[in-house]
Amino acid sequence: MRPSTGALAETTPVRVLIVDDNPDEAAGLAAMLGTANHWEVHIVHSAATALAEAVKFLPGIIFLDIELPDMSGYDVARLLHQNAVLQNMRLIALTDSIEHPARESARTAGFERYLVKPITAIELQKVLREPLQRQ
Repeated sequence: MRPSTGALAETTPVRVLIVDDNPDEAAGLAAMLGTANHWEVHIVHSAATALAEAVKFLPGIIFLDIELPDMSGYDVARLLHQNAVLQNMRLIALTDSIEHPARESARTAGFERYLVKPITAIELQKVLREPLQRQ
């Protein structure tokens, strides 16, 4: 069953993994999630750490920067989707690029959404309320 941010979030913390090589961006996103009991947030700053942490932490949602220093976020997304224990996660792309080809690459790699940084609290809340929409 897919973790959601609706009724389930009120009783069971939703695990969120933030993967961004920029510590300030990652901390800002984590801060927007707040310290409410319905979010359990882990932050990592590299692709290699993200791949290892995802399997251990089993997040319901991963916010993944496309431009990581050790591996493309697109490649990380493909590897995450190959792992059977991660099939029910929501995968959200984070990037500085608003270019259409990048959006298409994100969709092809299995990202559910594509958010341009910096993310606003309104955008974040909208995404968290949406059901999974794989394209």
